[in-house]
Amino acid sequence: MGELRADEAVYFADAVHPEYRAKPAFGWVKVGSNPAVHSTAGRGRVNIHGALNLETFDAPFVEPTTVNGGSAVQLLAKIEERNPGKHINHIIWDNSAYHKGPDVGAFLARKACGIYQIQQPPYCPHLNPIERIWAVLHQYVTHNRCYRSQRQFADAILAFMRETIPQEWKTFATWRQTTSA
Repeated sequence: MGELRADEAVYFADAVHPEYRAKPAFGWVKVGSNPAVHSTAGRGRVNIHGALNLETFDAPFVEPTTVNGGSAVQLLAKIEERNPGKHINHIIWDNSAYHKGPDVGAFLARKACGIYQIQQPPYCPHLNPIERIWAVLHQYVTHNRCYRSQRQFADAILAFMRETIPQEWKTFATWRQTTSA
């Protein structure tokens, strides 16, 4: 890619699908105690198709019913909209079929398109920094927590994306994963 110009931006993008259920993780437990994590019987989930700019920590996202080519286009349009002064927005994401499908192809074929996509090698999520945000999301929202309703769960996920990331991004920039996501 070479040297980045002032009128360019780089975003790392991916999707995450947190499930509405308790996710037992780590914790200190008093010897002899019998800790419990309440759980739900729900099978719902929240779909997030998001991106991350490591320079500005801008984290646009969409919350589609289904992650597919349409949600990928919504995310690309949001990135363009948030970067009116940028000539090119480089989007680095995985090789999911919907990232290479006809919806995305048609969006990228527009004459005034400001998006340049870069596909990561297959099976390399460790190369995508947004995976770190997904891990932090789980630590903050799903690990060892049970929500009374799927709506409360979805609200917690969306609050993390809309409020926690912008407020805590400096913390996340140096966060070290202590558990598996």
